[in-house]
Amino acid sequence: MDTSADTVELFALQPRASLEDYASPSTFAARHRALAAKVDALRSRDAEGRPRHPALVVWPEWVGAPLLFTGHVALVRRATSVQGALKRVALAEPWDTWNAWSAFHPPSLLECVYAARAPRVHRALWETFSGIARDFGLWVVAGSALLPASQRGQDTPDFRPYGARTYNTSYTFSPEGRCVAATRKANLVPTREDALHLSPGRPEDLALLQTPFGRLGTLIGYDGFLKPHTPQEPWFVPCAQYLDALGADVLAQPSANPWPWEAPSPFNASQRRGEQWREEGLQAQLRMLKRVRYVVSAQLVGSVLGTHFEAPSSILERTDAGEVRVLAEAPSRSEEDVVHATVPTAARGTP
Repeated sequence: MDTSADTVELFALQPRASLEDYASPSTFAARHRALAAKVDALRSRDAEGRPRHPALVVWPEWVGAPLLFTGHVALVRRATSVQGALKRVALAEPWDTWNAWSAFHPPSLLECVYAARAPRVHRALWETFSGIARDFGLWVVAGSALLPASQRGQDTPDFRPYGARTYNTSYTFSPEGRCVAATRKANLVPTREDALHLSPGRPEDLALLQTPFGRLGTLIGYDGFLKPHTPQEPWFVPCAQYLDALGADVLAQPSANPWPWEAPSPFNASQRRGEQWREEGLQAQLRMLKRVRYVVSAQLVGSVLGTHFEAPSSILERTDAGEVRVLAEAPSRSEEDVVHATVPTAARGTP
């Protein structure tokens, strides 16, 4: 494959979530390798069957979060919330939970469970998506999972928590199977992620990667919004503008919207949730940016532990004239899909 080619392929995956996908690491891996095979079938190939262009695939936010329940799916199936399910896991693994508390003394039981389960969550995530990236020759933004920082870095299947502070974390893998970036969500969704005792990442730690399709940055869900949902978020940062100023060409946005798309937003009764995404998210911001050319927004659909996710995945372009075009969008906000666009590379010189 010629990685200097002037054409690239962008994919936004829209998988339908099911708790059964997390029964074991092998179940999780098989589920997502099947999705990667769908991507592979859509790639343009030369006469010898080799992919013509570099490809970026973005999985949705939270796709790795239920790995916390691996091995305990039958136990947590009847839980109606993530918090309730995590408490069941804590009771099922009291020794690991106690060891995490002894090591880190976190202020909440949930953080004990995150730290106790982190080595298994990380290994399942790393082995699945490192293998997919390597075997299919893809750049992969692997959705997100709930993970502390690791003393050993992210490019190894081995994981040792640095502490119990836990972040909504997205890994990026190169076609060689290396984990080349870990992005931690800076803006936590009020009433959702704060209730899970997650910690915010730092905007200054958002990384840009040099790739064949340009400088790639990842914004997890709410980090792609222009303004906070509530007045009680004084530390909110418009991260898209931040990465644009650093020279991002392509933004990956793993996302998972947990509210009905056509119902009033829980934060503004006069605005539907879908309207809030369009009017305050990256689709509205893109025309204001100076450098970013493409946005690949992948959404999770389906239901897990009483939470229903729905929204259409999309691939957006900011044209040379500054207008925003929807290059591809899932026709359904609730069905599984693969969204695909073949585009000119956004790679340019330094700004």
